[in-house]
Amino acid sequence: MSLSTAQVLAPKTILKAISQLDLPGTALQKLMGWGLSSGNVRRQSGRNYSWDIFNNSRKIATARVGGQASSRQEAQGVSAQKGTFPRSAESIELLDEDLLNRRGIGGPDSHLDHEGESYLTRQEVYLAQRFTNLIEFQTAAMLRGSYSFTNDGDELRHGFSGGEDTVDFKIPAGNKTQLNMLGAGNILNADWATTSTDIPRHLQNINTAMVQLTGMGLAHVVLTGTSWQYIVNNLKVQAQGGSSNVVFESLRRVGHGEFSAILRAIPWVTFHIVDYGLEIWNGSSEVFAKLIPDTHAVFLPQPSARWVQYLEGSEIVTEGPGGVKAERYGFYPFAYPVHDPSGWSLSAVFNGIPVLYTPSATAYGLITGGSY
Repeated sequence: MSLSTAQVLAPKTILKAISQLDLPGTALQKLMGWGLSSGNVRRQSGRNYSWDIFNNSRKIATARVGGQASSRQEAQGVSAQKGTFPRSAESIELLDEDLLNRRGIGGPDSHLDHEGESYLTRQEVYLAQRFTNLIEFQTAAMLRGSYSFTNDGDELRHGFSGGEDTVDFKIPAGNKTQLNMLGAGNILNADWATTSTDIPRHLQNINTAMVQLTGMGLAHVVLTGTSWQYIVNNLKVQAQGGSSNVVFESLRRVGHGEFSAILRAIPWVTFHIVDYGLEIWNGSSEVFAKLIPDTHAVFLPQPSARWVQYLEGSEIVTEGPGGVKAERYGFYPFAYPVHDPSGWSLSAVFNGIPVLYTPSATAYGLITGGSY
């Protein structure tokens, strides 16, 4: 049974269709457990966000002899991160003239044949991909430690740095560059491009530092294909894996051009090989940039709501003239009829940002090209 245009463009239908898509460039948001349709998400009403930074305690509970009052302790210190959600809103004009040419000849004008329905679905996919790209960029920016946006007329231009407004995720300085995470010296003290570098020791030391800082150990490493070649060609990795030919226990494709792997020498860490990139604002124009550069890798524990989430904001949305008016959270697509020329406006709004409750739970390390 063919569907009408209004049915295909209903918000619930659009959301259902998008949730079933395997869109490219979603490796980072999938790893973190969020995306357009579901996941590790918390909602906060309004356009302004606020979240608490809450660090792990390494102190032992005070012992008390029997019959004595409880030991009084100060509340755990909490600092707040505040700001305004970066809002996105886009519309695509769909003309009935184009839809009419895709309907079955002789059929009722209110219903679509397969080609007409496919045309609308492809436009929905295109719109969803743009918002998915935004979430992927934000996720990469959080893992790097910050991102900025610049007002360009009515537009907000997103970039990793150098913008007018900066979102700082408060990752400690020791968790960046060569990773002096415990103040005892750089963990990344040798170049991964050098085959003799002890990469397994680096990873073990990062794990030790994360356990001390957060109580959570290293579980994932995100890097590019170039950096992955440093690992598989590494002599220490080969020796500890028991083979100079195949150093990985498993290597599988998990998305469009994205892979995950487990090394024989380090089976407790999952590597995510991501070469995806986007057109990012560099201060004057939008240029292609990899989300994770070839010179860096991201180190993090198993993602959970304990230390990281995606925070969705809200706004009042009216679905066209005389349409439904309601508070909508995060990503909300909708469509409404227009005239002169006759057609539909396929629209979407989005308010959201990743949040780091425990900033020391992630590290953004310079694995090659530093001063070693």
